[in-house]
Amino acid sequence: MRVSLFSLLLCTPVSVALRSATPPYSRPLRAPCAPVLSVSAVHEENALLALLEGSTRGKGLSSADKAEVFRLATILEERGASGDDTNASPLLPGRWRVLFQGKPGEDVEIFSVQSWRSYLSGTGPSPIQNLVSSSGSVSRLYQVLELNGSSPRINNVVDFSPRAVIAIEAALDGKPQANRLGFRFTGGRVLLRALWRGTLSLPYPVPFDLLGDNAKGWLQTDYLSPSLRLSRGNKGSLFVLVPESEPDDPELEKLLTPPPPPPPPTPPESLSRDPVLICPAQFGTAKDYSELVDALRARGHPVSVTPLAFTDWLRLVPAALTPEYWKCELAPETALPFYFEALDRAVDELASGPFAGRPIHLVAHSIGGWIVRAYLGALSAEKRAAFASLVTLGTPHTPPPEGFLRTIDQTRGLLRYVEERYPGAYHKELRYLTVGSRAVRGALKPELGALLATASYLPLCGDAFAEGDGITPIGCAHLEGAEQREVDAFHIAFVPGSGTRLLGTPWYGSPTVIEQWVDFLG
Repeated sequence: MRVSLFSLLLCTPVSVALRSATPPYSRPLRAPCAPVLSVSAVHEENALLALLEGSTRGKGLSSADKAEVFRLATILEERGASGDDTNASPLLPGRWRVLFQGKPGEDVEIFSVQSWRSYLSGTGPSPIQNLVSSSGSVSRLYQVLELNGSSPRINNVVDFSPRAVIAIEAALDGKPQANRLGFRFTGGRVLLRALWRGTLSLPYPVPFDLLGDNAKGWLQTDYLSPSLRLSRGNKGSLFVLVPESEPDDPELEKLLTPPPPPPPPTPPESLSRDPVLICPAQFGTAKDYSELVDALRARGHPVSVTPLAFTDWLRLVPAALTPEYWKCELAPETALPFYFEALDRAVDELASGPFAGRPIHLVAHSIGGWIVRAYLGALSAEKRAAFASLVTLGTPHTPPPEGFLRTIDQTRGLLRYVEERYPGAYHKELRYLTVGSRAVRGALKPELGALLATASYLPLCGDAFAEGDGITPIGCAHLEGAEQREVDAFHIAFVPGSGTRLLGTPWYGSPTVIEQWVDFLG
């Protein structure tokens, strides 16, 4: 079974706020110097476009109207089939909006056993594809043909603007005959508008590499004009498309462009500054901090990330079974030995490697900041001498206020333990920098970022409507005696432990934000 173009779109549900109607189609102007169509071809084009105007990719058309669409398309295809190879036409590349898709004589229904039987046998279109293409929730369904350059590709896009875009990418797989493009599906992405100006980029959950020849297909275009394209897929579906110059959401679609390759590794001889050890947030792993690591290495710092796995945090579970947990009297040595052990391993590696003897800068994110304060307090003065400074990024340093909020302390007494024993910039031999933000004010309004901030600020500082980075209120982010800086940034721009990023969200480790505090490291 081979897959047809668009057939794999929306195989997984996505919860988004959707536009309720498709904007009416307005026919684009003829391109300058375009070939002149015959009077009859213009008439048939106009008749076809008039039939489809106002419909949602064919939904709502009567059987007679659908038959007329196929009849007009066949006439136009017969006119175009004897002409030049459309694969070589300069009109073919670019963005094409789908006005209609369907297979003659076949009504595809999502709950039809026959529809699914035809699809699985490779003779019919996908019922999911049909459901999506006819849905008024989809603002646009379009195809972007990038046929020039070193990596020609076809992007098939379901546009739920302004909240989401789903794109399936296919690499061009030759031109088996005139007017026909072969392709192979290679991957896809789901882009969701999330929070904090960011877009969550998730991989499309289909293992194309495992599908073999079933990931292949072809698209034949027998009619092509400046105003209309008629293509047939390898399963017999007809696609009626018109050129489109602008997407509904240019910023969101720009994220469909493949990311640039990672920068080449920084040569060890150019790492002339003192080493940095990054101390992750809860559930954070090394891949979450790749952006910060690359920026610091480019500046000349050798960088290590404390070697924590997502599952290491499960070692907190035994502490939850102790009386101290329920009384909010947990001690770091009871709850956090796994983090301390990981810090020890990272420090030993830096001390025994090519950068041995250089003082280490600790850069700690979120709760990693107060965990490192506890770690430093437990070290002997001799071992503490290995460190030059502590920089905390969005760390909640002050325990919850007395009263009810202290009984629901999320750290179960750990933060109070640290603050009581090692208050402020406690170790005078170290330099301290605390970095916070006022990017988000807590508010009771239907906006995810504000609601998340409200829920986080209240138990941390007692003020649900404070300012902060979306998780840590600014009043908790600083230590007395430390150098203090404020930046315009959000608490985090990734899903901890997954490597999945919030694209477009500036956080403490974004290149432009790093420049506002990195000079502290020397």
